[in-house]
Amino acid sequence: MRLPRISDETRGAEVDCQRPASAGTVGAMAGRFLCRIALLACFAHVVLHATTAAAQTAEELAIARKTFAQGVADEEAKRFEAALEEFRQVAAVRDTANVRFRIASCLEALGRMAEALANYDAAVFIGEGDQAAADAVRASRARAVQLDRVVARLTLVFATPPTAGVEVRVDDTRIDPARLRDPIALDSGHHSVSATAPGMESFRTGVTLPEGGQVSITVELRPLTTGELREVPAPTPGESHEAPAPAKPSQPRSTPTASYVAFGIGGALAVGSVVSLVLRAVNVAMLTGDCKKSSTAGGPLKCPAVRFADYKAAHDAAQVQGPLGIGLAVGAAVAAGVGVWLVVSAPSGTRESRGQGLHLGPMLIPQGGGIILRGAL
Repeated sequence: MRLPRISDETRGAEVDCQRPASAGTVGAMAGRFLCRIALLACFAHVVLHATTAAAQTAEELAIARKTFAQGVADEEAKRFEAALEEFRQVAAVRDTANVRFRIASCLEALGRMAEALANYDAAVFIGEGDQAAADAVRASRARAVQLDRVVARLTLVFATPPTAGVEVRVDDTRIDPARLRDPIALDSGHHSVSATAPGMESFRTGVTLPEGGQVSITVELRPLTTGELREVPAPTPGESHEAPAPAKPSQPRSTPTASYVAFGIGGALAVGSVVSLVLRAVNVAMLTGDCKKSSTAGGPLKCPAVRFADYKAAHDAAQVQGPLGIGLAVGAAVAAGVGVWLVVSAPSGTRESRGQGLHLGPMLIPQGGGIILRGAL
């Protein structure tokens, strides 16, 4: 086993311990003995540390090989998400051209073409000149040429030179400031672009990139105004700086339209009831004045034969007008009651459109009358 290289400090200690002690000096002999013990302890620490590190590296490599084999199996079974995660775990231990090629192929299968292109390029860069990675480099270069025709490019042009602390994000992914001078490789489709900088207004826009297209947008960061730069004082404990909710203006109680409709119908029905009862009274007065009752109790009236048709019409009308007048009076009372209920139950600020669905109307039948109520109150 090859021992680790001795550091300069350890080598210096060894030289000091090998210096001859003065003859007859007991203290020098004791110091030399203690120096030897310290030197042995130093050697033991270095050797033990190197052995432990070598054991950990071997163990990590063994796990990485096993993970790589599992990733290949998942990729062949088209479990690309799982395979991608496993290949990335392997790359964290040992990043090789073969591992990068596998990562790129999984990303391509998942439709993430821009990331796949970046990993194919990385595989070519890592494996260049390595005979063991020649196949991976050749395949990566071929796939990169194909994807280069599909991946879109977005160029960000700043209207003014970006200030210190500027941060640019594309689809919530932070872009390295060093890459802002070059086109950004992205998948085709819609993307969001945002930029922030201290003392500047935030910039945000969206852009749709066609497949293999090249688009350039201008990022304009404007200085904040004085009012926007004003600092908001920090709230003290138990104090809230939230703006109080504006008080709702008191609204006067409004009378719904339906109540007016009900009162109007009630008045119309009341007028109709009065007219019907008055006409009945006129007809009854004509009959009782010109016609005589028969001697038999409850018998028919005896009217002059000259105006028999007029008497019969008055008699028939009186029979209808009586029940009709009573029915219209009841309808008027109901309509008035509905109108009063609408006025009393209407909340403050009720919109007048609330009662527009209410419809009241008279109902006439040969033996009486009433009202019809349709719609919602």
